[in-house]
Amino acid sequence: MASMDHADQQASATWRVSPDMMCFFHADGTFASVNPAWHRTLGWAPDELVGEPYIQFVHPDDVERSQEAFGEILAGRPVLRFENRYRHRDGGYRWLSWVAVPEDDMYFCSARDITIDREQARTIETQQEEASLREQFLAIIGHDLRNPLAALGSGLTILERRSEEESLLPIIKQMRSSVTRMNELIDNIMDFARVRLGDGIGLDIGEHDDLGESIARVIAEVSLVTPGLKYNFDNQSTRPVRCDASRVQQVVSNLLANAASHGDWDKPVQVVFCTKEDHFFVEVANGGDGMSANARQNLFQPFFRGEPEESKQGLGLGLYIVSEIVKAHDGRIDVESDDLETRFSLCIPG
Repeated sequence: MASMDHADQQASATWRVSPDMMCFFHADGTFASVNPAWHRTLGWAPDELVGEPYIQFVHPDDVERSQEAFGEILAGRPVLRFENRYRHRDGGYRWLSWVAVPEDDMYFCSARDITIDREQARTIETQQEEASLREQFLAIIGHDLRNPLAALGSGLTILERRSEEESLLPIIKQMRSSVTRMNELIDNIMDFARVRLGDGIGLDIGEHDDLGESIARVIAEVSLVTPGLKYNFDNQSTRPVRCDASRVQQVVSNLLANAASHGDWDKPVQVVFCTKEDHFFVEVANGGDGMSANARQNLFQPFFRGEPEESKQGLGLGLYIVSEIVKAHDGRIDVESDDLETRFSLCIPG
């Protein structure tokens, strides 16, 4: 009777067209019969499987678990949603999810290919791990590095107020310059991490009628840490603008740092801020030798720091962050450079 049921099963339309792999096993673990899905899924023809022990197709790392599962059905207990890897005819392995039940003196099994599901689950798990790592990384930079710098800055302020030795003031000033530079580096590293890890440059867009004053404050702050370099600011704004003001200040600060690093200190840095009908413009120009073709090509790439023979401070992230902030504003940045001057021009809608 069992053999008749078996034959009927083989002949059924379900057996022939099912996308799931179906088979019968003998008690010794050899294949009694397989449906066509085995060939479609794993590449094995029926005559390559029938009579062969199932265990020789199982991934070596899954052999012990698979034998335990087969022992369950030999004991008369069904096995549901058991997963292991089976060898494809091309030598690779596919993940299968099994349902197996005893049927008289045979054992009926159905297996579904879940390789893609497993890969997708692993991808989601990896993305979650990366998101957690990103949060930890940014937290370390934003908190564990900023706090000591903040404490150092506060200490320098106290020393400046209480120091009675004039000879110490230049040292304190230099230390404050280093603290300011470190804060700029942390800002750039955090923005670089956000962009590369998928968060992008965050913006807080609002209307500002004092952006020119904000830019002037940035220039004043930068001038404190670059004594000897003169800055000229031409504020031609005639209306409020919409933008992230703190990000525009960051752009100006980075462009000024670039001008101080690469420009001729005998010539003043020129800064212009003006408004048009639906855009505003910021220009920063410094004197000095023009940029080479290589420098222009790689100017806004991360970690680019000028010519190979140059030894500049910083990580080479400033102009990259500038370009990303302008891009986030749907703006444009252009560069003109000749033997007399290098000029960065920003055009931002708002």
